[in-house]
Amino acid sequence: MREDALRSLLLIKAVEETDRGGTLIPSADRAAATREAVRDAGGGPAASAGRTVGAPLSAEAQELLARRAERLRRQLVARHPFVDTVLALSRGPAWAGWLVVVLAAALGVGLSALDGSRRINILSFPLLGLVLWNVLVYVLLALDAVRSSVRAGTGRPSLPRLLAQSTLGRVKRLVARAAAFDAVLAEALGRFVADWSEAARALLTARAVRLFHLGAAAVGLGLIAGLYLRGVALDYRAGWESTFLDARQVHAIVAVIYAPASALTGIPIPDADHLGALRWDEGRGGESAARWIHLLAASVLVFVVLPRLLLALAATVAVWRRSRHAALPPALVPYFRSAFASTQGAAGRGIVAVMPYAYEPGTGALAALRELLPAALGEGVAVDVHAPVRYGDEEGFLHNLADRGGAIADVIALLFNLAATPEDENHGSVIAGVRDWLERARRHTQLLVLVDEAPYRVRMAQSGGAERIAERREVWRAFVSARGLSACFVDLGRPRAGADDSDYAQRLRAMLWQPAVSA
Repeated sequence: MREDALRSLLLIKAVEETDRGGTLIPSADRAAATREAVRDAGGGPAASAGRTVGAPLSAEAQELLARRAERLRRQLVARHPFVDTVLALSRGPAWAGWLVVVLAAALGVGLSALDGSRRINILSFPLLGLVLWNVLVYVLLALDAVRSSVRAGTGRPSLPRLLAQSTLGRVKRLVARAAAFDAVLAEALGRFVADWSEAARALLTARAVRLFHLGAAAVGLGLIAGLYLRGVALDYRAGWESTFLDARQVHAIVAVIYAPASALTGIPIPDADHLGALRWDEGRGGESAARWIHLLAASVLVFVVLPRLLLALAATVAVWRRSRHAALPPALVPYFRSAFASTQGAAGRGIVAVMPYAYEPGTGALAALRELLPAALGEGVAVDVHAPVRYGDEEGFLHNLADRGGAIADVIALLFNLAATPEDENHGSVIAGVRDWLERARRHTQLLVLVDEAPYRVRMAQSGGAERIAERREVWRAFVSARGLSACFVDLGRPRAGADDSDYAQRLRAMLWQPAVSA
C-alpha cells in the first residue's frame, strides 16, 4: 500500500475507533463508503479479498480499505478542514530538507575561512575534523547495520532516528491545541498520530537518514567551494606550523591524509625535506597554495562528498520502496473485517476465540454465539469455543493463554455469566490479564467482553426481577469499565432469528477493544 493511502486509512481507522457514536463521520456515511468501495472493486461480494488465518491482507482487501478510507477522508475534511492540515504536516515539511542542505553548505563555506588569514595550513584542522567525523560516522553506521541484522529494531537512538521522531512533534502539539474546540476530533487525531508514527517509523527514519547524508555532503561541497573562492580572489600561501611535530612526522600524517587525493589528481605529495621548507618560521616558509587547495578539495570529495552521496542514494531507494510498499500494521486485519462486516464475503476468514470463565454455556448458547459473532464480525469468521476457565485457575489460564488459542485468535471473546458477582481477584484478574497480554504480545488482536444474561433471567423469571437484572448490569458495566473496556450484554438463551439481531451486532462491534499503540 502506498504511503498516502496508508496515511488516510489510519486516519479513518482512528476516527472510527474513537468516534463510536458517529459524531465526526455518521454511520450512514460509513456504510455508504463501504458499499461504494465494494462496487468500485467489481460489484460482487469481494470474496477474493478474504484471507487465511495468520496471513496478511490480500491486495484486494488493501484496495477495498484504501478506496473506502479515501471517500471518508474527503467527507471528513469537508466538515473539518483542520484535518487536512494535520495530514499535510504528518508528511513532514519539504522545505525543511532544503533549508538543512543550504545551511550545511553555508557551514562548509564558513569552515574554509575559519582561520581568517591568507594562509592555508596543510594540517588544516577543519579538514581533519571533517574527515575524522565522517570516518567515525561510517564506522558507527557499519556497527549499527551489524547490530540491526542481529537484533532487529533494538538499535539505540541516533541522530536520524531523533530527526524522524521530531517530524511529528509539531503535529502532536497542534492536535493537543485542537482539544479546545473539538475534544472527540482531537482524541481521534491523537490516536492517528500515534498509529502513523508507529507504522511509518521506518519510512520517516529513511527520510531523516537521507537528509542527514545530504547535509553532510553539502558541508563538504561548501568547504570545496570556499577553498576555491579563496584561491581565486586572494593570493594564498600554504604551509604548516606545529609545536610538537617535525617535518618527518608531518610528512607521515600528510602522506596518509592526502594519499587518496594524490592518486585521484595525480599531484605528488612532497617529501619531508620539501615539507620542512614549508614550515612557517618568523614569517618565512610556505608556498603557493594551488597544489594544496586541489589536494584539500579532492580529499573532501573522496572522504566526505562521494560516500555521503552514495549513502543518500541508498536512503532514497529505501524511501522510494517504503513509500510505495508501506508495511501494514497487523491491526488492519480485524479492522478490515469490522469495516466490511456488512458485506458478505468481504471480511474474509478469521478466528474468534470464545473463552468462558467459571461458566459453561449450553448447546443453545453456543449456537447463538455462532450466529451472533459472524453477524457482527463478518460472515467468514470461525467461532472457536474453548473449555471454560475454572474459578481459581486464573493464573494458569493467563500463563498458557497463547497455547489456549490466544496466539492465533483475531478476536478474544471473554464470556461471563451475569448471574455471577464480579470479583477483582478473579473476574478482574482475567480481564486485566488478557488486556495486558494483548498489549504486550498481540497488538493486532481485539478483545471483547461478553456477559450472558440468559442464566440470570431464568433465575429471576419467577420473581419478576427486572430491577435486579438492571442492577446487576450496572455492577458489571462499572466493573469492566474500570479496566478500560466495555461490557457487551447478550441474551444467549433466546432464538437468534429476532428482528433486533442487527442491534446486537452493532453494539457488539462497538464494544471491541484494540490494544493501543504507543507514540
